[in-house]
Amino acid sequence: MTKVLIVDDHAVLRMGLSLILETTPDFEAAGFAENGRVGLAQVEALQPDLVLCDIRMPEMDGIEMIRQLHQTHPNLPVVVLTTFDDPEPIQQAMRLGARGYLLKDADKETIVNTLKQALVGTVSLSPELMTKAFAQPESAISLTPREHEILQQVAQGARNIDVAQKLHLSERTIKAHLTSIYNRLGVESRAEAVAAALKLGLID
Repeated sequence: MTKVLIVDDHAVLRMGLSLILETTPDFEAAGFAENGRVGLAQVEALQPDLVLCDIRMPEMDGIEMIRQLHQTHPNLPVVVLTTFDDPEPIQQAMRLGARGYLLKDADKETIVNTLKQALVGTVSLSPELMTKAFAQPESAISLTPREHEILQQVAQGARNIDVAQKLHLSERTIKAHLTSIYNRLGVESRAEAVAAALKLGLID
């Protein structure tokens, strides 16, 4: 059973998300928090498998919560759920390692699919949010065949060591290729690279 911690300052939304999880096989709402500060405490107390959090909350917002979780629980998947589609928080959340970004009006199927993808390490960002967050001219960006091959593996959740073993390369070589990919796409993290490449149609 996948335990999900719901962090949002609106009680009605927390109840709605809880209902979605409780009516979905293999998911349960492990706990709730009304802001990032309480959310961090709940992560320690409940040890959830995934965190679903809002961006804008009182006392401590979602960005700061994700930043601290990235330091203390780097492997804990975080999916951001918000009504705001401003590109800056999208970029911040993805840069800090969030694995998904959903608008609060997303339907049950979209929410559940995004959570499932986050659990296996796949980054999920809706086409509308990709367009807002990574509005770069497609004609100016391209990847080499090797970079494409590596990023395709990363998009499927493979770690550097997994990619290195599959392609018979060293981890150092994989890291060098990823640095080149980041520079080409104008991003700073694996999550951003995958989201930008998907938006630009550079990977499947």
